[in-house]
Amino acid sequence: MGSRLERLSDGLLVLLPLMVAWLSVVDDERNRVLVLAVGTVQSLALAWCRRFPLAVLLVVTALETTLVVLDREMLVGFLAAASALGTWGKPVQQRVGLAVGLTLLACGVVSSVAGGAPSGFALAGIASVALMFVGFWLSGRLGARQRTRIDRFEAERAEAERRAAERERALLARELHDILNHSVTAMVLDATATAETGSAAETRAALDRVARTGRDALGELRRLLGVLRTTAVDYDPLLVPPGLDRIEELIETTPGLRITLVRSGTAGPVDASIGHAAYRVVQESLTNVAKHAGRVETTVELAFTADRLLVVVTNDEPIVPPNPGTGMGLVGMKERVSLVGGTLTTGPRPDGGFEVRAVLPTRTTECPA
Repeated sequence: MGSRLERLSDGLLVLLPLMVAWLSVVDDERNRVLVLAVGTVQSLALAWCRRFPLAVLLVVTALETTLVVLDREMLVGFLAAASALGTWGKPVQQRVGLAVGLTLLACGVVSSVAGGAPSGFALAGIASVALMFVGFWLSGRLGARQRTRIDRFEAERAEAERRAAERERALLARELHDILNHSVTAMVLDATATAETGSAAETRAALDRVARTGRDALGELRRLLGVLRTTAVDYDPLLVPPGLDRIEELIETTPGLRITLVRSGTAGPVDASIGHAAYRVVQESLTNVAKHAGRVETTVELAFTADRLLVVVTNDEPIVPPNPGTGMGLVGMKERVSLVGGTLTTGPRPDGGFEVRAVLPTRTTECPA
């Protein structure tokens, strides 16, 4: 829409000298052909004002001078060229154009004085033209600055959209990492433990747990894919991401760990994004314990205050990943928590265990991107 309006504005600017020439010869037939020719050439010259603003001003000014000598001045092409110079001219071109235009107007005053005592009306007319010339040039300058600001805002908006898209892709990557990492780890540990020591009944129960874990993982994956492809038939926009109400279910489906859930304080209303972040912190922490610490005692603590939720996951053995820093686990947790206005600390405990501690607000706050 903006480009069409700009083309329309340029087209009207180009046609101005020719239209004024036609109007001027209606009531005054003197030098009709010359006036129409000058108006036509001025219009053709203005068509190139974006690429050659100074050259256009010089051509239009020379043609206007011809009309002034014949006492048939139109001025509209001269003023339009001044506006175009202010809009599209480079700094050097603008200085030269202003100097040329004002010099010619000064020469008009000098010639009037040389030809005899000029009337006050004639001097006022020349001064008015000079003011209009500078005014049209300033109008072009203001238009150029406004266009520059608009272009800058558009570039900033595009950059913000790009960063937002990158952040969303990073969030989806963390979601996929959390889901697959936890679910696959749980299924592998459950199947391995049952294959080594389980009876027939325990094997059937383990297979049921593996199937349930797989179904839950597929359901969450469909939810994420639905976010990327909102036209998916199986996407339910009302499907709520897992939150605090599914912590117990998460603990039950994490095999190989002796997990104790401790709740303290009064659980008040918690934003869905906060509950989801707390769920992912617990999920990733339990997955890391199962993968890197083995079958150890683990405690999950949820402590509620008036405006804070404390999530602490501790175990009795140190967690030493085989390739520290190469995965998305701890880094993803820290970024996820920071996005909702919380803080996350991880590290070994004095007694030799490992602790993940997240402090989350109960309401989402504004955070830097």
